Amino acid sequence: MYQTKIALRSLIMRKRQYVSLFLVCMAGLAISLAAIAVSTGMIKSLNQKARIYYGGDAVLMCAKTGEWLNIYDYEEKIESVKAVLPKDAIVSKRQELDGRHGSFYFEGVQALQQTFKGIEIENEKDLLKSLIFTEGGVESVLKNPDQKNWVFISLPIAKMLGVHAGDEITLQLETNDNVLNTVQIEVKGIFQDSSVFGMYTSYFDFEFLRDSYNRPKNYANRITIHFANKNVSEKNLHEMYDSLSSVLNMYDWVEDKDDFLDLPGDAFPSETWAFVPLSANLNDVEIMQLAMDAIISFIVIILTVIIIAGIGSTYRVLIMKRITEIGIYMALGMKKRSIIATLLFESFLLLVLGCIAGLLLNGIFCAVISLFDFSFIPSFDMFLEKGNLSPQFDVLKSVTVIVSVIIATLLSVLYATLKSIKIMPVEALSVTE
Repeated sequence: MYQTKIALRSLIMRKRQYVSLFLVCMAGLAISLAAIAVSTGMIKSLNQKARIYYGGDAVLMCAKTGEWLNIYDYEEKIESVKAVLPKDAIVSKRQELDGRHGSFYFEGVQALQQTFKGIEIENEKDLLKSLIFTEGGVESVLKNPDQKNWVFISLPIAKMLGVHAGDEITLQLETNDNVLNTVQIEVKGIFQDSSVFGMYTSYFDFEFLRDSYNRPKNYANRITIHFANKNVSEKNLHEMYDSLSSVLNMYDWVEDKDDFLDLPGDAFPSETWAFVPLSANLNDVEIMQLAMDAIISFIVIILTVIIIAGIGSTYRVLIMKRITEIGIYMALGMKKRSIIATLLFESFLLLVLGCIAGLLLNGIFCAVISLFDFSFIPSFDMFLEKGNLSPQFDVLKSVTVIVSVIIATLLSVLYATLKSIKIMPVEALSVTE
């Protein structure tokens, strides 16, 4: 107990000496945690935009010789899928078509697209609501369910065309039987996204897009699966795959969707289904995520080493300057392990206070940076929510950094302490600061 009192008294009496150590710990830890929080928030935002783009947590695609990626009688298939999945799974049909075969026109201005997506808005409203609409939105469509000729377009495309929500634009496209078709559609929503997942992507009513392309009434080319309020783990996905294998002829587990899509058209004489989890759609993006993680990890490691080296080396100097004090403790009969415990507890208190201050400073930094609009940066929207960074506290990574700093620094202090207590009390008392 007396070791705690001595440690507290030492910190209070030598507070000026320890201010620099405290600031190093606080600032280094705050920067490390802020880097982790910002990168975690960026990746979370990217994954959410990918969920919207790909239709949720997993996609089912069908292949058969002569009918590549075409799904007929989808209602029957959807019922079979729902029967074996968890009750909270939202299963929906989708139609994903090449937007390069169509263009938007408004008052003589043309805007090309990359992808047209036909969706069931009632099923996917929870996904789409995470889009940042500058005008209109999901509710404007849900209020008038009988209207089918609507579209959601990105803000850059809306600016290019010079349109606003409520304006009627022309869609010209080449149908499935190579006929040029022209239809009128109303812009019901303009969403803020200039990333690869949004800028050249448009969302339509499923039936309207299907009919505009002159596809059969029972046609779709995707069945999507997502959960409204649930984080889906890798284990959950494998369980769903196993369950689906009982009702569908399933292809092997897909790590990369191209492993399935690049197969020749005659590879499947009978109807075969591929279960494509979100991660299998994001292989190219995952390379960027890995690069981001590597950079952030490097920054955190460097900062952690600086904290450990700075505090550890400075503490060694302070301990050597306290040789006389240690000699007095030894002369008074204080055991070496008690001296070690006192100095370690003293440094532990300093580290804990520095970590607490670092956590608070990190919270302030994250709150401030989330106020700034970064949507002006080209293609940076994929990492943003409502145009802003949204830092997310990663408990595991943050605790790992904090524990690493504390343990490594204490080991450094322990080494210095062990060296200092090897001298005899008389030698220690003869040393002057």
